[in-house]
This record gives sequence, structure tokens and C-alpha cells, in this order.
Amino acid sequence: MTHDIVHDARDTALTLRHDHLAHWGGTDPQGRRLTANNYHFEIDGEPLPVVAGEFQPQRYPADEWEQGILALRSAGCTMVSSYVFWNLVEPRPGEFDFTGGNDVRRFAELCHRHGMLFSPRIGPYNNAEFSVGGLPPWLYGMPLTERSNDPRYLELVGRYYRRLGRELSGLYWQDGGPVVVVQLENELTHAPNDWRTLFGYTATDHRGPTGKDFTAHMEHLRRLALEAGITAPVFSMTGWGTATGEPPADTFLVSYGGYMDLHFRPRNSGLTVFGSQDFPFRGQLPVAFCELGGGSPTRAAYRPVTAPDDVLVGALTRLGTVETIMLGYYMMHGGTNPVRGDFGWMTKEPEFSLLSYDFGAPVSEYGERRVPFYRTAPLNRFVTEFGPELARMRAVPSTDPVIDPDEDRLRTAVRSDGTSAFVFLANYGNRTPLGARDEVSFVVRLDGGDVRFPRSTGLSVESGGSAILPVGLDLGDGVTLVSATAQPLARLRGHAVFFRPGPGDVEYALRGIDGTGIDGTGIDDTGLDDTDGITTTVTGNGSFAVGETLDIVTLSREQAEHSQVAELAGERRLVTGPDDLTLDGGTVTVSRLVPLGVEPEPFTWSVLPEPKTVRVAGAVVREEPSGPLSRYTAPAPRPRPDREKLVVEKLSPARLLLRAPGVEPDELAGLWADIDYTGDLCRMFDAGTGALIGDDFHHGIPWRVKLGRFRHALAGAGVQLRVEPRATAERTADAEGILLDSREEIHSPAEIHTVRFSAEVRQRFTCG
Repeated sequence: MTHDIVHDARDTALTLRHDHLAHWGGTDPQGRRLTANNYHFEIDGEPLPVVAGEFQPQRYPADEWEQGILALRSAGCTMVSSYVFWNLVEPRPGEFDFTGGNDVRRFAELCHRHGMLFSPRIGPYNNAEFSVGGLPPWLYGMPLTERSNDPRYLELVGRYYRRLGRELSGLYWQDGGPVVVVQLENELTHAPNDWRTLFGYTATDHRGPTGKDFTAHMEHLRRLALEAGITAPVFSMTGWGTATGEPPADTFLVSYGGYMDLHFRPRNSGLTVFGSQDFPFRGQLPVAFCELGGGSPTRAAYRPVTAPDDVLVGALTRLGTVETIMLGYYMMHGGTNPVRGDFGWMTKEPEFSLLSYDFGAPVSEYGERRVPFYRTAPLNRFVTEFGPELARMRAVPSTDPVIDPDEDRLRTAVRSDGTSAFVFLANYGNRTPLGARDEVSFVVRLDGGDVRFPRSTGLSVESGGSAILPVGLDLGDGVTLVSATAQPLARLRGHAVFFRPGPGDVEYALRGIDGTGIDGTGIDDTGLDDTDGITTTVTGNGSFAVGETLDIVTLSREQAEHSQVAELAGERRLVTGPDDLTLDGGTVTVSRLVPLGVEPEPFTWSVLPEPKTVRVAGAVVREEPSGPLSRYTAPAPRPRPDREKLVVEKLSPARLLLRAPGVEPDELAGLWADIDYTGDLCRMFDAGTGALIGDDFHHGIPWRVKLGRFRHALAGAGVQLRVEPRATAERTADAEGILLDSREEIHSPAEIHTVRFSAEVRQRFTCG
């Protein structure tokens, strides 16, 4: 029996206001005007969708920054957000270091080179599971109160801002640069200063001012930033913690977060439903998200493996809950904590890893693109491709919304302007799975009448499934997509691209053509309905023509997740393939990990529309038909080095020494290892210096490491792996009752089972 889910989306057009935010934005040297209204940013009056990914250069090797920025762009991000940690750039009072990993200017310039906006989050305090939130350790010994309106503290913040301002000079939007948003402070009144990390017992954990002093503090920081030449078009601040103090009126973009698995919860997360729309400044200021959970930090007592749909659904439900076109993931790209000296740890608390800040992010701390990277990419692309339509739409819950996250019922919401809409649906429980749905149908009440779909047969939604379905989408040339059970992905010249989000056939209902204008592959049925619309059911992937100028292309979900849309050979094109793809100018780079000693399968990738020529190593690559896409194939190089060149010496069941004697370090650059072990955590050391270079809490899955990052150690004294058992210890007393020792009880023995080696292989295609 078909069940109608009803959304009343009548009279939902937004009223935009600009006057109260006239001081936001600026004009770049080309005359493009960045402005803001009460719901979103604009460029020359057109909505500016933003998808930001957190990637912190101070936690990543500087020679790999560019690869990381390109990875974020490949994931559909349009902005890179990054904390700047004060304690790293001013390690001693008045002595600044903006070299190496602290070279924020070079990082910003790399973002700009690759068409990415940049949002530095400059503190002075930044929580980030970092030592004292990045406050310099010497502050504790100063006669002042940190994170307060104490003039002595503000004077030191001003000095830091002035020096940072020199690094960011000329990089703002109005200069033609990438910096659009600068965040000041972080989690004020919410996150504590964990001085105990440095000073141990009884050290203070002051969290910042409240009430009117909260407001005054944020105004002080903004004034100091402007005086330092940090002329951001927009200043932002985190919105959690504001219950104890109001942000200054209309001077800060207030941004929010949401983590599906930051801590263990026995019940389904509230992010699995389209929940409360009670954002304090909704309708006055744009609602932005800066920290949608891209994973979770691992702690000794909590070691999550973030499910890909945790990341996707957490972002999708926020997008459908409130009027926003501004998403931001934390983390999008994992990293590694820097070390001061050889053993100066920068972690926030002892229960965190000393080095690893992998976060289970879509891109790992070693640069691997994981399943969440691909699972979220179509959503990110939807925001950037269809954000202009979404920007004018109000968020509308269903007439019978799901409130309890544990209720086994489909969760839905609508964004609509009264004439068109997008239906958001999620059938996901992160702790308790939800049942599959059959015979689902929707009724969206618009100003011009009701739209009920699907028209032919009910929609099937699998357990864990989610989608965004269009209603009244303008396809151009007088053609309207009345409804579809496919998710929009991209608009290219002459092509509207969708993908099937779940099982079953895809139905498109169109208006503005007659039945003779439909022709193509995979069409199961075409017919007219009583509203003079055309309903077309597509049984598989393929394309069909709508009139003479438009093709509607249907991809599989896998094709959509591995797709990218970018300017390629002078035209916007969609590229997809089973491997990691990076588009840069006129080139497509394809890469994958291949076990050492294994002959790799050829690389294949597909493109729409077809470029004139594709070359690899100077030779023209042959095109093969692949449905509506043009597919290209080329051999993949063999992985290097030969397995025989690697020496694995077993020092004990829990310790291994890895070496590559006589191998040139450059030959090891692409080397990876999967370390399968049991125990509490595995640590990795440079065997020549004894310095810790990596660590991993046991998650029940092998630890994947880019050994090529440590190629000089491998080619020298080697890299030692050392696993410790999972155990508990308690203090023990001697006969006189004095606690002088401890007793350890081992719960899980330490053992390294296997180390499997692989290498990244890649091929570069040139398009013309």
C-alpha cells in the first residue's frame, strides 16, 4: 500500500535583506562584488554556495600541501578552512616563526592557485584537541587572565594578530585573493584551557567570559584584527557557547557544528532526523556550518570507526533543516600533530594519540581518499551546482515529522520557494538500523497546486538510504522537470546529469515537450498524464534526449560518488572512474594503491561531454563506448619498489624493524603499508634517532601508513614498529604501605601479525 508523505510548501519564498549587512564583503580587482544577505553570501547578486573542508597545514607536511588541497577540491569542496595555532608561530614571547609548516601565506596561495577560497581560523584560542587550544605555554606564567578582557592579555593577542596580519596581507577577496572569512576565537565559554596538559595537578581551565563580557571580548578581538590589517570581508565565530553570551549584532557570521559519533551514544543521533530549526539568528544572519563531523578524534577509551553514512546523513539533514547553502566539514583531511623539538607533544590530553590526528576523516592523515570521501561528494556537488535554486528556498518539515531518532520511520524535509522544491529523505539510524521502505510516495503542496510522485509505482528506500529529489526543476529551453526519483548531480552543456540513489527504476516527469521528443536508452515506458506532462521510466543507467538540445543522463550511485565536475579542455565536463581522480587544468590524473609484486589492471575513466583528444605519454588514447559517457583506457605502471628490496626483521612478537637497504629514497616515495596487529596501540619510530613518527590506537582494522613519507629513515637505519598490550595498571604498596610501584594486568596481548606492502601508481592523461 502506497503511503503519502505530505509537505505543505505553499508561500515559502524567502524575503532577502541586505541593508544590515552592508559592511560585509568587498569588491575584487575585477569588479566582482561579494555581499551578504540574511540567508547567504552573493557574488554580483547571485548566491554563493560554500562547501568548506578543514585541512590544517600545521598538522601536515608542507611538501604534501598541494596534494591535500587538490583532494579537497576533488571531493567537491570550494573552500579550505584551517586553524592557525598561536603557540607554534610564537613559541617564545615576541619571537615569530612562519616558516615550514607555519607558512600560512604559502598555504593560502596554493589554495588560490587551485581556485579554492580560504578561511583561516586564527584564534587566539582554537580547541582542536590541541595543547591548551594553541595558547602559548608562556601565557600561564604571565600576570594576566587568558581569554578575557584583561588589557595585558589583549595586548599580547594584538601583537600576534599584527604579525599574522603581515602574512595575510594582500590575500583578501578585495585584493584578488582567496580569504573571504576569518574566524576569531573558538568555542568561547565552551572549551576549557587544559593547562593540566602542561603543568599537571590543579592547573586552571578558564573557559572565557560570559554575559556582556562575552560580547565585549568578541568586539575586542575584531577591533584588534582590523587594527592589525586583517581586513576580512566577513568575520565568523562558533555558535556553541553563545547561550552564556550574545555575539555582537550583525558583525559576526555565527557558524555551527554537529557530530554523529563524537562520543558514544546508545541511541540514534539527533542528526539522523531533520530536527530543530531553532537557530538563534535564523532569518537575520546566514546560517553556516563549520564543523559537520567528518569523523571523530580517537581517544584511549573511545575508538570509533566513523561510518561513511554518518558523515553524509549528518550533512544532509542539516542542509534540509534550515535555510543554508554553507556546509563545512571537520575534519575533511586528517593530519599529524607537530612535535616541538623531538619529544614536545602537542596533544590536548594524555588519552589522545601523541601524534595522530587522523580523525577518521574522508582523507586520512596520510592522504588516502576513503569511502566517506566518495559518499559525501555527490552532496557537496549538489550544493555547488544547485545552490542558486536552494538559496531562495525555505526549510519545511513534513506535516508529520519524525522527532524521536529511534522511531523506525522515514525522515523527510523539503526546501521550497513555493513554486519548486527539493525533497530530502533519510532512512538511516547510526546505532539502530531502520527498516527498508516500499511504496513510498510524496505530496508537495506548492502555490500552483499539489505535486504527487512517483506517478507510476511507489518509491523503494533501502535501509540506510538517503536522497535529494527535485520538484519543479527548470532544465532550460522551456522544459521543467516536474518530479524525479533521481538525485541531481550536475548541469553541463546540453546535459542534465542525475543518479539513482537506491533500488528500483528511475522516473522522470517532464513538462514542456510532447511525447515525440523522448528518445534514448533504458526507457521502460513513456506516456502522457492528465496534466499534459510526460512520465518516463528509466530501467538502467543511460541517457535520453528531451527535444533537440537536452539529454538527461542517469548514472549509478557508484559513478556519481566517483565523479568530478571541472573545467577540462576548455569546457565544463563530468569525469568518473573507479580510481582516485584529480582534475587540474587540461589533465586528469588517475591513481590507486597496488600490492607490491602484482601486475596492475589498466586505468579506465569516463567523461561527458567527450573532449577532442586524450593523450597519455604522447600517444592518443582510444575511446570506447560506455553508455552516455566516453571511456578511455591506458596501462598502469608497475608498483615500486620490488618486494624483495624490503627487509622485515622480527625483533619480538610485538616489534618489527622495516628497512630498505641500498634503495634510493625516491624509489620509496609511493610506498604504503597495512599493519595488522592486536594490542592497545602501535607506535612507529625512526630507528636511527628513536624519534616517534607515527601512532595508532587499535581500532580492529589494519593501520594504513604512507611509508614513503619516511623514505629516508627506511633507506637508512629503518623504521621500527612497536605495539603495546591493552592493560590496566594500579599503584601497589610495600609492606609499610608506601605506594612505590604499580601492577599491570594485561587484557589483550601485543602482537604484529602481518605487514602488507603496496605502492601508489598513477597515470596522467592530457585532454585537448
